[in-house]
Amino acid sequence: MSMQLRSLTDTLGWNIFLLTLGSVVYVIGYNGIAAHHDFVPGSLYGLAVVGNNAMPGLSLSNWYILLNAPLFFLAWKGVSRRFFLLNLYSMLTIALLTAYLRCDFGIRADVYSAIAAGALMGAGCGLIFRTYGGGGGLDVLAVILNRKYGLRFGVFYFVVNALVMTTALKRFSPDIIVASLVMLFISSVVTEYVLSLFNQRKAVRILTRKGDAVVQFLTHVRKQHATVFPGKGGYSGINVDMILSVTDRLRLRSLEQAVFDIDPEAIIVVENTFSVTGGSVGLRKKY
Repeated sequence: MSMQLRSLTDTLGWNIFLLTLGSVVYVIGYNGIAAHHDFVPGSLYGLAVVGNNAMPGLSLSNWYILLNAPLFFLAWKGVSRRFFLLNLYSMLTIALLTAYLRCDFGIRADVYSAIAAGALMGAGCGLIFRTYGGGGGLDVLAVILNRKYGLRFGVFYFVVNALVMTTALKRFSPDIIVASLVMLFISSVVTEYVLSLFNQRKAVRILTRKGDAVVQFLTHVRKQHATVFPGKGGYSGINVDMILSVTDRLRLRSLEQAVFDIDPEAIIVVENTFSVTGGSVGLRKKY
């Protein structure tokens, strides 16, 4: 079943579906809420908003395409064709939706608007980032800089967003800037949450004297991977096994109960993971 799900999420159709859905949710968040309060989003979309404010004769969607174009031109040979084309599709979809998708949720308070817009735009970004593509030319540039110079994605986007807000200070009031920062914070939190919904797992460490029986149960009954680390008790000097496995929150309690049925003296340590990637557990994003 997991292999069938893997093959589904690898397909071009699934990636296009997520990119389209994420783009729709993102633009609804901006056009439906943020745009009515002149909030400034982050990344290249934020620069496009600032540019549109400075020169309204050029539409926001045209500004977005104009800023993306040189990045895509420079990145043509820097990433895989699939990553490049999916980013191009995402950019064009967002630009098209920005131009033609009009809505107003009627939220008038700036604080509530910043929270709601950040939640919607963050959810859209999370869906986009779960594909084998990204949100546009800036994501392509981030991957290239990471490959060539080891520049971390977080540092890159922090610098870009700092540039966006510094530029926006000259065009927008301090109240709008503060509300925009609240929106960006909410958006980043929701983005991380949506990403974790797709492949967050529980890392389970089991300390037991009955390692063979526990491993047999994990691999043959529950069909889970398990890695065994032979060890010795620091105080008792007795040989024990530390078994590392990965599960989800729904099956965690049944796993604990089964392990204690095998070895009542076992010790189980459970850790939350943000993302588990590789093998048959989680998808590995390829650029």
